[in-house]
Amino acid sequence: MSKFSKLLIANVLLIGALFLPAQQLVDGIAAIVGENIILYSEMNQYAFEIAQQSGIDIYKDQQAFSAIQHDALRDLVNSKIIILQAEADSIEINERNVEMTVEQQVQQYIQMAGSEEVLEMYFDTPMKKIREMLYERVKSSMISQQLQAEKFSKIKISRPEVIEFYNSNKDSLPDLPERIDIDHILITEKPSPESKQKTLDMIEKVRKDIIAGTITFEDAAFEYSQDPGSAEDGGDLGFVPKGTFVAEFEKAAFALNEGEISEPVETQFGYHLIQTIEIRGELIHARHILFSIQTTESDNQYVINMLSTLRDSIIKSGDFEGFARKYSEDPDVAMNGGHLGEFALETLQISEFGDVSKDLKAGEISEPFISPYGFHILRLNKHIPAEKISLKDHYPILENMALNKKQSVFWENWMEGLYGKYYVEIKF
Repeated sequence: MSKFSKLLIANVLLIGALFLPAQQLVDGIAAIVGENIILYSEMNQYAFEIAQQSGIDIYKDQQAFSAIQHDALRDLVNSKIIILQAEADSIEINERNVEMTVEQQVQQYIQMAGSEEVLEMYFDTPMKKIREMLYERVKSSMISQQLQAEKFSKIKISRPEVIEFYNSNKDSLPDLPERIDIDHILITEKPSPESKQKTLDMIEKVRKDIIAGTITFEDAAFEYSQDPGSAEDGGDLGFVPKGTFVAEFEKAAFALNEGEISEPVETQFGYHLIQTIEIRGELIHARHILFSIQTTESDNQYVINMLSTLRDSIIKSGDFEGFARKYSEDPDVAMNGGHLGEFALETLQISEFGDVSKDLKAGEISEPFISPYGFHILRLNKHIPAEKISLKDHYPILENMALNKKQSVFWENWMEGLYGKYYVEIKF
């Protein structure tokens, strides 16, 4: 993103905050759930995000924004209730995963705003409070996903129910949009040996400085570590159970004596220096310094050349699935052989897939291209034009729609029951 783009976005965010009615800028209690309160600032922060994602101008369309505020408050109340229920049911989640997700979201917001200062002005809230608000929302979302996975796994749908769903809704069911059926092979960015050695040299120098006493481990982590979730805490990862970290990291951490500093340890995230602070059986308290391995244009060209060679071999052999299973780094390739399935062009999350498929005929394989996930070659299996949905031709789709509706109704009823269980007072 260019500096001009960042400045433009930052100004839009700031203008949005300045044009809010005075009543909304004064903090206060928007709702009470049990012994917990939801502040106007929390509600507005969440509402701002929803409005931004929806492309709504919050100072030109105040009526729409007011509706979003009510939706945001309802979601926040639901979040508080879900956390209370999770505590009652002794449901636990990995706090480290929550912290990492929060930090990722914070960094995205900072990038969009241009700086922490503009983000704080936008929300009229210090960064510490922004992180706290996000933490509870992320934690609630993870708990909700876990609860839904447990409860939805027991919900089944029968053929008579699918037929009833279709007969009751066929006049209002949307047409199936234009779709594509695709396969792909994914190769992630790969640093060259030269890039890896450069990173290794840097982290080894930091280790020597720590051993020599010219800098403490904590100060080095704060200054150099590229793990945003722990750098500000001197690399401290807290007490976590065995199985939390990736295998290479965990093996090295548990092998260290308390206070000992590891040699550089390579994982999928880069190179780490690890210091084990304390081990209590299956629990470990450690800190680390992460140096990510940066790739260069020449590194990327190596991957592109590799995919070009694979493409030529597939065209000669016709065995896309075999080459996908052997070379693709898609984590699901063992199950699907590179077949991604059928997707609506208008809702493709990876826009590059749609752009590339437009130039392909059925059976053709694309030249290598890049997406946010890495480098790909893509095969278009078939192109499916928009069509009316029918019970005869689209039963699996209708079955999924009927099941989603049944799950949604169940979840709404379950949440409604929780409203009767916990004290809820809406003040907004």
